[in-house]
Amino acid sequence: MTLTLSDALKDRRLEDFIKQQEAAGIGPADEAEVLAAIDTVAKSLTPEDQTSRSPSGDGSSGKKTR
Repeated sequence: MTLTLSDALKDRRLEDFIKQQEAAGIGPADEAEVLAAIDTVAKSLTPEDQTSRSPSGDGSSGKKTR
């Protein structure tokens, strides 16, 4: 059975996932490429993507309190 990354993280079996992927010939990710992809996704998020309960950029819910 193939262990998915999601299941490996949930079950704290990341080492098993890494070994499985290396055995399949998949090497480590390039750190610069991963960081660039994360940056692209983060920048593509717009306020329209947020619901009224989504946290704002500063981590607040957007509701003003006294």
